Amino acid sequence: MMFHLALFPLMFTYKVVGLTPDEYFRQKIEIITETRDSLSEPVDAAVPFLDQYEAIWNSAKTLSLIGMDAIGARNSDDVTKILKDLPERITTAYEALVENVRKCEESNTKEALKEATNNLAVYCISVINISRDVRVKPNDANSWRLMHDHAKTISEVANSIRQVLIQSGSGIQACIETIGTIARITENLETMQMLARDGTLESTGDPFPNHREDMSGAAKRLIGAARLLVNGAISSNQEQVKDAAMTAEKTISDLANAVKSGVISLSIDDVGTRSLLLNGGTDVAKALSNSLEFTMDAFMKFPNDASWDKLYSSVKELVIIVRSFLETVESV
Repeated sequence: MMFHLALFPLMFTYKVVGLTPDEYFRQKIEIITETRDSLSEPVDAAVPFLDQYEAIWNSAKTLSLIGMDAIGARNSDDVTKILKDLPERITTAYEALVENVRKCEESNTKEALKEATNNLAVYCISVINISRDVRVKPNDANSWRLMHDHAKTISEVANSIRQVLIQSGSGIQACIETIGTIARITENLETMQMLARDGTLESTGDPFPNHREDMSGAAKRLIGAARLLVNGAISSNQEQVKDAAMTAEKTISDLANAVKSGVISLSIDDVGTRSLLLNGGTDVAKALSNSLEFTMDAFMKFPNDASWDKLYSSVKELVIIVRSFLETVESV
C-alpha cells in the first residue's frame, strides 16, 4: 500500500496553541507517565469493584480498539487521520482507565487490574513515539513493524484486563443473565394471565396432578438456590454465586414451564384457579429476581453494610412467597 504513504505528509498541524510537534508528543507521554504513577494514589471515596465493572470494561475495550486501529493503519485509506489522532486517543483512553481502576476499593482484583494497567503504559508511550517516527519516515518498514507489534500488545493487555473482569465478575454476570431470563419468564406468564382472563387460553385436558409435583419440586429447589446465592455472597465467591445463579435460572425456567403446563391442563372455564397459579408463579419469579439484585448489591460489601439486610430480607420474602405458592398448588 505504498501509494498511501507517498501522499503522506511529514508533519501535521496540531490545534494546540504554542506547541510544536515535539512538545505535543512530549506532553502526551508526560501525561501517560504521570497518570500511571497516580495508580496507587488514594481517591476521596473508593467504591466496590463491581460498581466500576462496566466503566473499566469500556475503558479497556476502547484501548483494545485503538490498538487494532493502529495495527491496521498502514493499510488504511485513513492512515493520515488515524496516526494524527492516535496520541490524543491513547492518552484520553489511558487516563480514563487509570481513573476507573483507582476508584475501586482495595482487593486482589484491584491489584491485578493495577498491574496490567501499569504495564499498558509502556506500550501506550511506545506507540505514541512510533506514530511520530512513521510520519517522519513513512516508508520505514522497521518502524511500521514496531508499530504493529506494540499496538498488538496494547490490545492484548487491554483484553487481559477484560479477562480479569470476567473472572472476577463471573458470578455477577450470571446474576445479570438470570435476571434477564426471569424478566422474559414474567412477561410470558403475565401474557398467559391475560389470555386466561379473556377465556382464550387453550386447554389440553391433561390431568392436573401430572404437573403438581413438577411445580412443587421446582419451587422447593428455588429456596435452596437462594440460600446458595447468600452463601456465595457472604464468602465473596464468584464461582459459587455463578453456580447458584445458573441453578436458579434453570429452576425458575422449570417452574414456569410446569406452571404453564398445569394451567393449560385446567378447563378454560376455571379462570380463577388458572389466575391463582399464574399469579403465584409470577410472584415467585419476581421475588427471585429481587434476591439476585440484592445479591449483586451486597457482594464484596462490608458485613455491616445495609445491603446485607436487604439481601436477607429478600430471601425471607422469597421463602414466604414460595410457601404460599406451594399451598396454592396443593389446593388445586
